[in-house]
Amino acid sequence: MKPVSLLKTGRYTPDWVKDFYTQSDIWWGANAGEEYYAERLEAIERLGGPVSKRILELGAGSGAVAVALAKNGHTVTALELTTAIQEAQELSQEGWKGILTALEADFYTVDLGGPFDLVCYWDGFGVGTDRDQRRLLRRIGREWLAPGGTVLVDVFHPARFARHADTEVILPPLKGVPGSVEMRRRCRFDPLHCRWIDEWEPTAEPEKALAQSVRCYTPADLRLLLDGTGLALRGIEIDGQVLEIEGDRITLSGALLEAYSYLARMTLEVA
Repeated sequence: MKPVSLLKTGRYTPDWVKDFYTQSDIWWGANAGEEYYAERLEAIERLGGPVSKRILELGAGSGAVAVALAKNGHTVTALELTTAIQEAQELSQEGWKGILTALEADFYTVDLGGPFDLVCYWDGFGVGTDRDQRRLLRRIGREWLAPGGTVLVDVFHPARFARHADTEVILPPLKGVPGSVEMRRRCRFDPLHCRWIDEWEPTAEPEKALAQSVRCYTPADLRLLLDGTGLALRGIEIDGQVLEIEGDRITLSGALLEAYSYLARMTLEVA
């Protein structure tokens, strides 16, 4: 079956999601660089504590971050919608300090054990609608997160995408990735729905272009989204820099204007 293209449908339906991320694993490779993993591990230990934890990673991709966590002594459940997670499922865990359970399943229907001391979601929050995000946050707050636990989520911010909308670049094939080809990348921004649209078009086969769309949230928007989920926003940071989010001081500049995303730290609401 031909993959569903978001821009060709003209509407924000969920049909494109699995097709895009399955193909993107072929174009870009399923694994990011070592620096990416090191940043994630550092954030988890710094914000969630260095002791061994029961961790749930949502949108785990190939499971590389989850593997690193399990090797370091954590008990990890990695959840991913696409077959990319099969790479982690097939690994031998001999000699690991912790345990990894890798699942190919949907966030909204999967039945998970719990609770978890830490829930993390890197580079994927915002794919669905506001209602979808609330459903997921509600599951985290009411079903999965242990009392005293921490939630770490990358949240896309609209400022950079809006300021740099309608840009286009040609990118060469990635070295060491067999399915990678020369790509034309177009970045757009939908100001009505506050969504970044990221289109990837193989220059030799433009008819195979696919796009992803992500809902962007300012910290103020995120607080509204969290209402009724059982979670509360405790802080945000960009590249390890903690940003002040309390009070009513006017902010006209700063890292958020040029950041693709910020890391949000959440905990359960205090009754």
